[in-house]
Amino acid sequence: MSQLRGPLDVLLKKNTTWYWTPDQQSAFDKLKEVLQSDLLLTHYDPLLPIIVAADASNQGIGAVIMHELPNKSRKAIFHSSRTLTETEKKYSQIEKEALGLIYAVTKFHKYIFGRHFTLETDHKPLLHIFGNKKGIPIYTANRLQRWACTLLLYDFDITYINTDSFGYADFLSRLIDSQPRSEEDSVIASVYTEIVINSIQTNTVTYLPVLFNEIEQESKNDSNITTVIEYMSSGWPSNKKEISTDLLPFFNRRDELSVVRNTLMLGERVVIPTSLRTRVLKHIHKGHPGIERSKALARSYVYYPGIDKDIERLVKECTKCMETRTLPHKTNLKSWPVPQNVWERIHIDYAGPLHDKIFFLIVDAKSKWPEIFIPSNSTTTSTITCMKDAFSRFGIPKTVVSDNGSQFSSHQFQEFCKLHGIEHIKTPAYHPQCNG
Repeated sequence: MSQLRGPLDVLLKKNTTWYWTPDQQSAFDKLKEVLQSDLLLTHYDPLLPIIVAADASNQGIGAVIMHELPNKSRKAIFHSSRTLTETEKKYSQIEKEALGLIYAVTKFHKYIFGRHFTLETDHKPLLHIFGNKKGIPIYTANRLQRWACTLLLYDFDITYINTDSFGYADFLSRLIDSQPRSEEDSVIASVYTEIVINSIQTNTVTYLPVLFNEIEQESKNDSNITTVIEYMSSGWPSNKKEISTDLLPFFNRRDELSVVRNTLMLGERVVIPTSLRTRVLKHIHKGHPGIERSKALARSYVYYPGIDKDIERLVKECTKCMETRTLPHKTNLKSWPVPQNVWERIHIDYAGPLHDKIFFLIVDAKSKWPEIFIPSNSTTTSTITCMKDAFSRFGIPKTVVSDNGSQFSSHQFQEFCKLHGIEHIKTPAYHPQCNG
C-alpha cells in the first residue's frame, strides 16, 4: 500500500504545488482496485479462529471481525463503524471503549454467537472489568455492569493490544461519516441477551438466600426500618438525643440512605431486616471464608448495625473453621548446650519392652557415651541401683535430664538427687524430643 500511494504522498509534502498528473490518477485507481479486491477481505469460515477488534475515538467507534489464517496472517471479514450520539460523546473514555466492544459483538452477533473468539482492545482497564477471571467488580459503574451482562452471552478471551499496533480498528473509529444506523443486528443480540438473562433468573430463583420480595415484606414489619423511612420522609429530629440507640447508626449515615420500593438502602447496599439477618450471614459464610473476607463480602452487598460483630462471632463459632484454623507457630527448637566436661550432664530414660526385656539408658551429653542396663523392672529402686553402678565408674554428674516418668518424679528419686548434689531437670510433658 505504501508503494502504491507514493505519487499521492508527494502532494502532501510541505511547499509542494498541488498538481494532479497521470501518475497520481494511476496510483489512485490502483488503490481502489486493491481495496475492492480479495487481498484485504476473506469469506467467513466458522472453522478458522475468529478475532473481533473494536476502538473508540471522540467522534465515533469502529469494529472489525477477522480470521487468523493457518500462516498466522489476518484477513478481515467485515468492517463497521458509526458516529457517536451527542449523549455518547459525553461518556468517559473507558465507557467509550467499552461501548466499542458492545457495538462490535452485537454487530457481528450472527458470526460469533455460540463460537469461541478473541476480543481485542487497546484499553487495558477493560480486561479487569470484562475478563472472565475475576468477575465483575461490585462498584463498577452501572452502565459498565449492564454491558458486562451482555458480554456474558458470548464465549471469548479478551486481550490487550498496544495502540501502535491497533490501526485496523483505530482508523475505522476516525474515518467515519454520518450515516443511518442499522439496528437489525443489535436488536437480535438484545433479544438473545434478554432470553438468557430471564432463563438464569428463572432457574436460579429457588437457590437465592433471600428474595427481594421477602426483604420488602420483612422491612415493613421491622420497626427500626419503618421508623428510619418515616424520618427520611418527614425529617430527622434536630436533637440527636431524641433518637434511640438502635437508630443512631442510621442517623450518622443518613446522607447515604435511600428508599427503593419500600426497601432501605445504604448506598448500593441493602439494609437487611432483623428476621432475615441470620439467613444472610449464613450465606455470606457459605464457603467458610475468614473474618476479613466475610466482612468484605458483606460491605459489597448488605448492611445493618452491628453486622461486623455478628460476622466475627459467626466465624469464631464455626466448627469447620475452627477445625481447619491455622495453629499457632511453634517455638523454634533449641539444642542443649554442649557441656565443657564429660559426665557433666547425663540424659536418662527407659526403653522397651523389647524381647520381653526393658532397658535403662544413660547417655553422656559431651561424649555421647551410652550406658545400658537391663533391670528386672522399672521402679525407682532399680533406677537408683543402675545409676549408682554408673556413678561408681564415672563419678557423680552435675545435671540429670529425664522425662516425667513416675520413677523419676517420685520422692525417693528426688531425695537421691538432693543427697548427691545433682540438679534434676525434667522435660516438658508430651515433648519427648527434649530428652533426645
